[in-house]
Amino acid sequence: MKIAAMVSWFCMFFMGTVAAAERPNIVMIFTDDQRHDAVSYAGNDAVATPHLDSLAMQGVVFRNCFVNTSICAVSRANLLTGQYPGRHGISDFHKTLTVEQLERTVPARLRSAGYQTAFFGKWGIGDSPERTHEGAAIFDYWAGQPMQTCFFHGAECRYLNFNGFDRPLDDLCDCPADAKGRAGYRNRIGQANLENPSHVDSEVTPMHVERFLDGRDSDKPFCLMVFFKGPHSPHTDWDPVTEHVTDGKEIARPASATLENAEREPEIIKQSLGRPSGMKLVQDQDVFDRHIRDYYRQIVSLDIGVGRIVDLLEERGLNGNTVVLFTSDNGHYKGEHGLSGKWLMHEPSLRVPGFFFDPRQPRGESTDRMVITTDFSVTMLSLAGLEIPEDMSGRDLATLNANPESQWRHDFLYDHPYAHRGAIPRTVGVRTKTHTYTRYIDPDPPFEQLFDLRVDPDQLQNLAELDEHRATLEKLRNRCDNLLIENK
Repeated sequence: MKIAAMVSWFCMFFMGTVAAAERPNIVMIFTDDQRHDAVSYAGNDAVATPHLDSLAMQGVVFRNCFVNTSICAVSRANLLTGQYPGRHGISDFHKTLTVEQLERTVPARLRSAGYQTAFFGKWGIGDSPERTHEGAAIFDYWAGQPMQTCFFHGAECRYLNFNGFDRPLDDLCDCPADAKGRAGYRNRIGQANLENPSHVDSEVTPMHVERFLDGRDSDKPFCLMVFFKGPHSPHTDWDPVTEHVTDGKEIARPASATLENAEREPEIIKQSLGRPSGMKLVQDQDVFDRHIRDYYRQIVSLDIGVGRIVDLLEERGLNGNTVVLFTSDNGHYKGEHGLSGKWLMHEPSLRVPGFFFDPRQPRGESTDRMVITTDFSVTMLSLAGLEIPEDMSGRDLATLNANPESQWRHDFLYDHPYAHRGAIPRTVGVRTKTHTYTRYIDPDPPFEQLFDLRVDPDQLQNLAELDEHRATLEKLRNRCDNLLIENK
């Protein structure tokens, strides 16, 4: 009996060891404000993203990839927790995840399961270095920065030279003030007063990734959370090597981004935060052209960073067992609806690029199934062989095409709780395969919109007040209420 027990124990131990050894490394790439068509693999030849393209073309591209919430801080909390804001409670830039919540995030769960975890780039949850450093506690290597961070760092910058394995943390950017007196991590702009500046997305983040890879525990799998700052504003802060990448490219304004369409929008949208700069994009072709070229230069800058990270993995023989996931925290208007920025529940704000690449099973596929931010959260845990907590609102992307269409989602909840002192209308809604239902919750009674995407993909004709669409409106209104309850 003792021999049998020992044999049984050895088999279990051996199988567990093999399973642990076979667990893949994970790289989660999360960009900032990148709309769904702002990658060249989506057919946009005005922006060059060869490194993202290479990964996407070997993986599964999500043509219908969406966010749960179109704003930086909340969307990041959604990804880290696998939850909606109604459950994790982050509704603005000031709140932060509690210590208990941090211990239940995806990277913390991976770390408890034997993964070595690392974070790079814009943390964006909480409005102070102290709150940002609370997040650092769940990572073995920390190269995050608070607030909006900045794009350029001088050669002597503390953030550039800090080793992310070191504790206590002494990592805050201490670059001198810029030309207008803005200093350090609080959204310093440009390269003025910097000695040998390095771009955070194309140079600094890959440098920190290299530092992690060279110092990591090679007996453990790893998870890298790579949160690029680009293509967030200030859009003029691109890597100088990208200055000419849009030369000769036609930058076309979206067909629906017209003054006539912008003037037809309801007052709640006309009074929103993205309206003044959005109207400039509609009214002035030169402003539009400069803005989008700068935006694309930022995307090329971060794509350079992606390429350097991929090279680092290949040089160390790690690429064959490293799964790469990619998406963005929200989209970006290009003048549609007379808007810039994000925040609202239109397609340019809601839709983002996304793919899943597993080198162990190269696919070269794409899918129209609806994917949301929290699916990436669940997928990371699934890749590590972990049980998915019941309080997470996502599905495993690795099995997306293995399941019949009928078993995948047909709609999802949108929840944007941040009001920015009344400048952003708070919204909830439901996006189905055919319709968008939006409820602006601050007016009394709430203001509703209903769009039939089959005949109105630009969301210009509100059907909510038409009797012939009353049944659809009531159905989606009830569905929205039920999803809000399910995700609290």
